[in-house]
Amino acid sequence: MALYHKGKKVLSLYGGFMDSAKTQLWQPDTLTLIWSAGKGIATACLLHILQEKGIPLEATVATFWPEFAAAGKEKITIGQLLSHRAGLSALDATGLSLTDHDAVASALAAQSPNWNYDNTHGYGARTFGFLIDDLLRRLTDGEPLASYWRRVFAIPLNLDLWFGLPSEHLERTASVIPPKSPPPFSEFSQAYGDLTSLTRRTFAEPGGNRSLQIMNQSEIRQSPIISLGAIASAEALAKFYSILAMQEKNAYFHPTTLMWMQTPLAHGIDRVLLTETTFSAGFMMNNRDSIMGSSHYAFGHPGAGGALAFADPETELGFAYLPNAMHPGAMPGSRTQRLIEALMENRR
Repeated sequence: MALYHKGKKVLSLYGGFMDSAKTQLWQPDTLTLIWSAGKGIATACLLHILQEKGIPLEATVATFWPEFAAAGKEKITIGQLLSHRAGLSALDATGLSLTDHDAVASALAAQSPNWNYDNTHGYGARTFGFLIDDLLRRLTDGEPLASYWRRVFAIPLNLDLWFGLPSEHLERTASVIPPKSPPPFSEFSQAYGDLTSLTRRTFAEPGGNRSLQIMNQSEIRQSPIISLGAIASAEALAKFYSILAMQEKNAYFHPTTLMWMQTPLAHGIDRVLLTETTFSAGFMMNNRDSIMGSSHYAFGHPGAGGALAFADPETELGFAYLPNAMHPGAMPGSRTQRLIEALMENRR
């Protein structure tokens, strides 16, 4: 767990083990898979290039990605895409690999939306990364998002966060340890058990229904899987989010871009998660569950198993918690929430 304020470290804690056999102690430089918490980092990259090119959220995706206009998607805007309102939560094509960006992006561009546009939203657990990565490539003459992140942010800020981990860092990466129990019964768990539901289809493709432990394989760790494959330290995430939280004299983002991050674009019952969620332009925001503390302006992204990272613009704080032993369910669980409650208590 790490906490940063205006880019400066306030707190960094670590403990436990890197492996399920409990033979390797967690070290100060240990990295771990952050699952969907990487979506917020990827979003920041896309918003940055939109800012640099003066492109508004109201611009259509097809303006820059002509193939995307197929099957009635010509009017979908970048803002709709980023806030999970484009109806592309589930990939219709099956049998495609998580590591085959071109094939997945082409399939998403060709397919029809999962529902007729009605301003509702549905979380794109796997598709989201392919969509924003391909759009960024169209805006940068082909530069992949993983490269853009390293060049613009990670290297200048010395951030230990990777989309595609170099081989020399494999040994300091903790193993993913799947949950020991199933998630509690809910509308989400019930829908996930239905192979035909939008929820299950969203979490199944691309890549298929495979063991969570596949993410421990070296070839997967070294692949830039934007939606769920980023590997990082909590310090790197918290530091970056504290920069996103800075409202004045921000060296990377203009005030308009910062407002995109903290202005709700989608709110209500999520068609995929089947619970109330709120999204700005690519970031999840607080709702009645207050998963990111008490601020209405906090934004960030959770990851499977309990990972969570967010920015609190009211205090200019960046927070990150990254476990490798997963709890069941798609949203932050009790371990994560106890840390948030402690943070809020100390703020008071």
